[in-house]
Amino acid sequence: MSLGAFLLPAKSEEELPRDWDVIVVGGGPGGLTAAIYLARYGLRTLVIEKDSPGGKVSINPIVENYPGFPLISGEQLSKIFHEHTTKAGARILFPEEVVKLELRGDWKKVFTRSGRELSSRALIIATGTEDRRLGIPGEVEFYGKGISYCAVCDGPLFRDKRIVIVGGGDTAAISTLYLAKLANKITLVHRRDRMRAEKVLVERILSLPNVDFKWNSVLTEIIGKDRVEAVKVKDLVMEKEEFMETDGVFIFIGVEPQSALAKQAGVKIDEKGFIIADYWQRTNCFAVYAVGDVAGEPMQIAKAVGEGVKAATDIHDRIFGGAYGEPEASWHPSSCLPKD
Repeated sequence: MSLGAFLLPAKSEEELPRDWDVIVVGGGPGGLTAAIYLARYGLRTLVIEKDSPGGKVSINPIVENYPGFPLISGEQLSKIFHEHTTKAGARILFPEEVVKLELRGDWKKVFTRSGRELSSRALIIATGTEDRRLGIPGEVEFYGKGISYCAVCDGPLFRDKRIVIVGGGDTAAISTLYLAKLANKITLVHRRDRMRAEKVLVERILSLPNVDFKWNSVLTEIIGKDRVEAVKVKDLVMEKEEFMETDGVFIFIGVEPQSALAKQAGVKIDEKGFIIADYWQRTNCFAVYAVGDVAGEPMQIAKAVGEGVKAATDIHDRIFGGAYGEPEASWHPSSCLPKD
């Protein structure tokens, strides 16, 4: 059977079974890894992905810290994950968005935007994160008109132009290295006095001739008419504001966990919005697991993959195989209390 036989577009007329052994909500590295293991265990597994399989990894310009791949683009790595998942026998439904979860009882119910109602004995939440916004004037108005949160998506539009990059973590660093090959000049704005990204990445950035820095600084406004023309940058130490002309602004200041649906269904989250899970990625809801970025920092592919393996193993042994005997008394259907 071809790999395409395991892919099901959301609007396909092909009949999709309603009941599954396991449903994975989210198709990033953690969710796809879990699906690979579950399918190999012989469990009927469905992955539901809102965008395209691979998650945020697919928009990374380069990946250098995933074992076995010294240098690979995020798009290439996502494709490998995707193909491996379908080859293992899991089904992938996309683009499809889950709009409601009902997690109490022996069967977990999943409702999608297209009107599907699906059920499974176990559920894995791998909904990931969304890019955090600055929340300053001009950010909403100029989104797509010079403002971007994705270097690979929009970088080529700024060839030989001036760019402001906001952020100091790994994503900001990797994106700066990529954009420096395209842009004429880059100004990196960071609220601290140094980047918190990996040392090897920072050293490369500091050596680039077309990148300069605004340390201890923040953007306060993005200015333009039909598109971005300038920004205001505030020095937090000197408490002075500077007007700076630019053709584009790339924002990489962290992420917000996409845990609202899980929380509404009764899954416990922490003060930052990340889903709380134990060593085996079990949530407070019986037979409901959380893996990947939505289950907490740091945002790393290897972390998500490891969590996918643990969740799949525990589902096979505890929910289906009985290797661990009966679940603990504290982990049962009544432990999941949906929010009003």
